[in-house]
Amino acid sequence: MSAPPGSVEFDADVLVLGGGPAGTWAALSAAKRGARVVLADKGFCGTSGATAAAGTGVWYVDPDPALREAAMAKREKLGGQLQVRRWMARVLEQTYQQSSRLADWGYPYPTNDQGKSQRTSLQGPEYMRLMRKRTKQAGVTILDHSPALELLVDDNGAVAGASGLRRQKHDRWTVRPKAVVIATGGCAFLSKTLGSNVLTGDGYLMAAETGAEFSSMEFSNPYAISPAFGSVTKTLFYGLGDLYL
Repeated sequence: MSAPPGSVEFDADVLVLGGGPAGTWAALSAAKRGARVVLADKGFCGTSGATAAAGTGVWYVDPDPALREAAMAKREKLGGQLQVRRWMARVLEQTYQQSSRLADWGYPYPTNDQGKSQRTSLQGPEYMRLMRKRTKQAGVTILDHSPALELLVDDNGAVAGASGLRRQKHDRWTVRPKAVVIATGGCAFLSKTLGSNVLTGDGYLMAAETGAEFSSMEFSNPYAISPAFGSVTKTLFYGLGDLYL
C-alpha cells in the first residue's frame, strides 16, 4: 500500500482510471449509488481519447422482441457463433436505457424525415462534453492530466488503490479506495487514428503487473478504411460520398 513520499491523498470509495465513455459512465453509476468517486484521466476528461476526437457507433435497437432477435442473430453470424446471448441482451437493454438518458440530458440526436430520433451513433465532441458536465454535476472529483502509474496492492495481493502524476502541478497523487475501475482504453496509439495517441495500454500493463488474468484478448474490433492522408477511420463519415477503387 506504500505510495511515493509527498503524494497528495484523495479520499474515495471508488477510483476510476480513464475519462472516456466507459470511465465517465462508471463514475456516474457509482456516484448515483452514493459512492465518493475520484476519476483520474491522463488527458483532459471530455476531450482526450478516440471517442472525444471522432465519435462512436452504438448498437441501438428498439425494445421490440423481433427486432432484437434479428439483431442478435446477425451479430452471432458475424462473430462465428461465439457470443453469449444473455450478455448481448444486456448490452441492448443498457444501450437503450442510457441512450434515453442522454436524450433527457440534452444530447442533440438527429432526426429522420419522419421526425424519429436516430440513435445509432454519437458525435464525440458533443457526447463527451456532456459526459464531463454530468460527471462533475454528480460530485465526482476529476483529476485531469493525471496519469496513473501503478496500482497499489494490500498484503494479500488485492488491488487497493493507485498512484500517479499530476502533470500540471508537478507532484504525485494517491487514492486508496474500496474499488478501482480500469477504463483506460486499448493500445491503438501506433495506428495514428484520431484521438488514439493516449491509448497506450496503461491499464493492461498495470493490471498485468499485479498478476491479473486476461480473457478474450484475441478478439478485436478493427476500424474501417481511411484515406492515406487521413486519421479518421470510422465509417460514418464515408457514408456521405461515393468511393471508387
